[in-house]
Amino acid sequence: MRRCALFFNMEDARDYIKKTADMMQPVLLEYFKDEEQPIREMMEHPIKAGGKRVRPALLLLACEIVGGSPDKALPAAASVELLHTFTLVHDDMMDHDMERRGRPTVHAIWGDEMGIIVGDTLYSAAFRALMDLKKHKVPEGRILDVMEELIRANAELHEGQILDMLYSKRSDVLEGEYLKMIGKKTGALLESSLRMGAIVGGGSKKEVDALGRFGMCLGLAFQIKDDILGLTADEKELGKPVGSDICEGKKSLPVLHAIRNAKESERERLSAILERREACDLGASMEIIRRTKSIEYSKRQLARHTLQAKKELGIFRESPAKQRLLLLSDFLLQRRF
Repeated sequence: MRRCALFFNMEDARDYIKKTADMMQPVLLEYFKDEEQPIREMMEHPIKAGGKRVRPALLLLACEIVGGSPDKALPAAASVELLHTFTLVHDDMMDHDMERRGRPTVHAIWGDEMGIIVGDTLYSAAFRALMDLKKHKVPEGRILDVMEELIRANAELHEGQILDMLYSKRSDVLEGEYLKMIGKKTGALLESSLRMGAIVGGGSKKEVDALGRFGMCLGLAFQIKDDILGLTADEKELGKPVGSDICEGKKSLPVLHAIRNAKESERERLSAILERREACDLGASMEIIRRTKSIEYSKRQLARHTLQAKKELGIFRESPAKQRLLLLSDFLLQRRF
């Protein structure tokens, strides 16, 4: 009996991510090819900024692991990435970020009003892309189920964004509230990406649910990793100022742990900085985070959620798709930006 080739090292995971990103680029740009200039230039700008295309990669692998053809799922993969890109355009505006991945943001070039419209157009394209599943002979029932998933994820991620903004004004945010927030803001779209891929591929309810739980756990780990990188990464690799979340008052996991475990005087100082009652002093903030070993704590939580994600794949037989999903979990855990 012929054995399938399996992928066992991190280089394979990097290669798969890169190949998926390269493959998705023309698929994403296709949705704006008929627009007139400068509309096409505006729409293409955030897409051409690049990115790891993690959500499409996970969606395509979810389709494959249940026995489906990833080619049929390409419109769904484009859909989740277009929706994700829409959130980035609006996030940059809300965070007043002038660069992303070393390139000027949409609103930095064309202004806030145009940034809103570009984001909304990307949002519309995400749902239009799902209709292209018909061209790939995906049954209408599955298309409706996939549409329902994207609608749910869209609502969840917006609720998560609202909670993130509300929490920035509070000094008593609990870790459980934080996990709920990132489950919506980050986990929901990863969860739905995997569920959508499995649905297109004809997976059973048990398979769809297991992949959804894998996606949610991975989403929690992904955001915690972002929190850590936001305080420790190389600024050029990160593509935005290190520590900017502290100055914006965001309650990341390292910050929440530091507040909970710092001495009273340090807690008051960090809270004052986060609430903008004092000027943002990154040096003082980072010293408090260092003394409370909050980065180390966050890394332990990152590992815990990643391990739980991997356990959810236990119902699937060994295959290249399963190995790639496992490796992508490690890749996201070890990434530097």
